[in-house]
Amino acid sequence: MTSKTHKVSILIQLSLFIFTVLITACREDSEETAGTASLVKVGDTTPYFDLLGPDGKQLSSLSLEGQCYILNFFDTRCPDCQQLMPVLQRIYDKYHQTVPIVNVPRSQTREDVLDYWNKHGFTMPFYIPSDRNLYYKFATSIIPRTYVIDSNGTVLATFDDSPIADYETLDSLLRQAAGDVADADNRVRMSLMLKVPANSGAIDEYYFHNEYTISHLDLFFFDAHTKQLFTKATIKELTQIDDTYDTQYDITYLYETVELKTGIYDIFAIANYDYCPDSIEEESQLLDMIDSTTYKGGIEANIPDNGPVMTSRATALLAVDLTPWANKDYVLTMEMERVMAKLQIGVAENTFQLLHNGRKYADINITNYKLVNLNRQYYLFQHRDSLPQLTQQPTFSLPYHYSEYNELGDQYVVDPLFYKKTPDKAAASLFANHYQSWFGDFNTSNFASMPSANNHGFAYVLENTAYKDSQKNGYSPGIVFKAAVNPTFVYLYDASQKTLREEYRPEYWPGTIYLYRYYFYGSIQAINIVSGLQLDELETYTDAQLKNYGIKQSKFNMGVYETYYTYWIEHRHTTTDPMAPMRYALLRNNFYKLTITGINGIGNSVITPDILRDNYPNSYSDVTVSEGE
Repeated sequence: MTSKTHKVSILIQLSLFIFTVLITACREDSEETAGTASLVKVGDTTPYFDLLGPDGKQLSSLSLEGQCYILNFFDTRCPDCQQLMPVLQRIYDKYHQTVPIVNVPRSQTREDVLDYWNKHGFTMPFYIPSDRNLYYKFATSIIPRTYVIDSNGTVLATFDDSPIADYETLDSLLRQAAGDVADADNRVRMSLMLKVPANSGAIDEYYFHNEYTISHLDLFFFDAHTKQLFTKATIKELTQIDDTYDTQYDITYLYETVELKTGIYDIFAIANYDYCPDSIEEESQLLDMIDSTTYKGGIEANIPDNGPVMTSRATALLAVDLTPWANKDYVLTMEMERVMAKLQIGVAENTFQLLHNGRKYADINITNYKLVNLNRQYYLFQHRDSLPQLTQQPTFSLPYHYSEYNELGDQYVVDPLFYKKTPDKAAASLFANHYQSWFGDFNTSNFASMPSANNHGFAYVLENTAYKDSQKNGYSPGIVFKAAVNPTFVYLYDASQKTLREEYRPEYWPGTIYLYRYYFYGSIQAINIVSGLQLDELETYTDAQLKNYGIKQSKFNMGVYETYYTYWIEHRHTTTDPMAPMRYALLRNNFYKLTITGINGIGNSVITPDILRDNYPNSYSDVTVSEGE
């Protein structure tokens, strides 16, 4: 018992000794404390001091005049000092050429400090005071004690063990105090590598080469912490290093070099865009900027010679830390994507036969097409937001709502007008002016001619999305096809014989013909005879009214019997979830190749859309379209 008690006593004494050493390392001894004057404080002029470096060279407050510097008192046995030292080493790594770090040990020899320095790989210098009077001025009772002193010798800030100086605070103080002096030798030489994905255009057709062109670039650097614009660079004359149209490769541009102060940045790029205002000061201003001038019509027939508007991916270059690249070369790689989707539209055959039980009853020729629901405006960068309810307004913020494409996500929103797209017809008036050729106000002018078989017309369209199937009629991008109906023959009513006769000569057909049970008739009276229906032969019927009786009509106009088909463009994806991404959609930078491969019946004589519901469910399936991206 006595031996065990004695051992416990020794352990207690040893623990108390270690604790006393640690406390002593962080607290000053009473002899020095008793004779101290007031410590140097913020706003004071730094008193004179002189020190000796490990190499024996002298350093004094006079030799530091005109420089911003950090004066730090420490003990390698002090836990708080041990926590601070890596922070000061990081500051030294960034500022060592312009901002001296003056470390002064308390009551430790040169050899003690060197051992600790070597053990932890520190490269910042330390200095030994010539006498202990220095401690009475700067560090009497508590360490670490850290001073930030400006180039005039004035104390800007002081830190002790509560709180210990942190990197962000010291870095901010030094940038404020040292200004351009510190910046001069802390810049990064940045080279740009811009990659335009091969799938951004029709890689199978050489004459679309300018789809890849980047003629000029605006590069924005925002402070990652404050989100304030630090600088903007406008770059021209980039060098294209890869000129291939093989889908395995990208088109790549290089630029050397941009010089930039080291720091942590959110970086954004806009190519071939001439409308960025000089008033942009904050990151949110750039990200929320809507263009209303470049694509007023919502469609471009050709990419301009100076290239399409492209942007970098919004989340690809957030919080880029350039600090380790001070005085070094850094290659910044950006993947650019254009803000428009490309549509190619064509037919597989010049003439489609309509058959029933092996009998041809008409030929259909697709003659024209018109794109509907084209956005006039767009956000330069893609957005992402959650959708608890469709009526909410977007609240975009980085980094969560600007996202890389996520096929399985349910928060992918590319259209800022999305939140006002509801099945409520009245709500449509809130955003109808944002559309060009809006389906809710459709007219039959300005159709484009359909190319001959196996050729494709093309157009570039701003992205547009919808949420539900019920919205597609008024809210998602679509194509209205105009076609000519050529019946094999038409049944005409012979009043003298009171019978129907087959008429094969089009010049004898009336202005409106009717399709009933796969036969064409020249009048409602003729249909009444074969059907038993008792429709008013003098009434003019709408498509919707005739549909209730299984009848369709086609009217003669400009030398042909016209019919219209509507096709709602789908964005193909691997999931059935309509939220990932929007099912009825055009997404930027995508290539859509649509080919009509079949006709299942005649369409409608006029286009009278109702955005509340689909009055023509069969019009979607009347046209068989092969889609490719």
